[in-house]
Amino acid sequence: MKCRTRETRADRGRPSRHAPPRATTARRRPVRGLKARAVRWFGGSFYACGYEGLPKELACRGEPYVLKDVLKHDFLAGTGVYEAITSNADMPRRLVCKIARHRPFGLIPLGWLGRIVTHNEICNLRRCEGIDGVPKVLDRISPHIHSYAYIEGTSLREDADLPADFFEQLLVVLERIHARRLIHFDLHKPGNILVGPDGRPHIIDFQLSTYIPDWLLISGRLSSRLRRSLQGYDLYHLYKHKRTFLPARLTEAEGQLVQKRGVLLRMHRVIATPYKRVRRACLRYLHTEGLLKDTEDVRASAETNPIRWTGQPHAEPTNTKSVGHPRPAQGAHQEPSRHTSTT
Repeated sequence: MKCRTRETRADRGRPSRHAPPRATTARRRPVRGLKARAVRWFGGSFYACGYEGLPKELACRGEPYVLKDVLKHDFLAGTGVYEAITSNADMPRRLVCKIARHRPFGLIPLGWLGRIVTHNEICNLRRCEGIDGVPKVLDRISPHIHSYAYIEGTSLREDADLPADFFEQLLVVLERIHARRLIHFDLHKPGNILVGPDGRPHIIDFQLSTYIPDWLLISGRLSSRLRRSLQGYDLYHLYKHKRTFLPARLTEAEGQLVQKRGVLLRMHRVIATPYKRVRRACLRYLHTEGLLKDTEDVRASAETNPIRWTGQPHAEPTNTKSVGHPRPAQGAHQEPSRHTSTT
């Protein structure tokens, strides 16, 4: 008499030992129709200018300019190099325009945030006028757009040929910025530190910078202590880059400062880490499903590089001319070149 074993709910879905193995390489169905439109609409919310990208033409002080290169396009702003259509001795042939966020995030309007960011960056850049190594504002084209002059430079990266005193020069520039009662707050990104053709450092991207006057906390002494404490956040990231790129030049005191992680740094990680995970998961999904196309505004940003998420670059569009940076080798991760101006 055969003994029958009792079948449980967990065993019903299991394949038999003698059954052939199931194919595990089946490809998922591509997202189409209304769902694809909804996903693409939400994915565009992660970019300041949406899927449309940076404007192809702009007018600065009455002179028309056309977009030649996209340097960066993220949540808060998009940055591009524009070239003059007509020649004018009073205007530069090339300039950099920064377009702050004017698109909503989902159903949340954020145009007000773009106006605040633009106003804050222009005011703080003007406070830094006269500092060699900080870009000079040319014009505020609209409530969300401002421009500054263009010079060639490359972002800080591991293969850069840095002078031995590069970070000493960078420290001088940062101390002059701090003397204007400013905190940069965004030096943890190597792309915000430029290496000029002559090897001199430049600091850009002041959209998160903060001005702390002496009257902020009523008492000048308290305001000064708060400002010095926050400026230590900039120094921490400067010495951290120095440890990465020129470790032999790092002193013992600077190394001890890098080891200290203050409350501000911990708060930044608590807030920024979950957001980055959600954003990267969404971008990875958009690239995998092919909903995020390989356009110049996407290719210019390492954060939205299709090679980073899928391992395979999308095919080059046949009906448009590429104006972005050259594509890195497959599997590689490199920061695109950045351009700005100094006075």
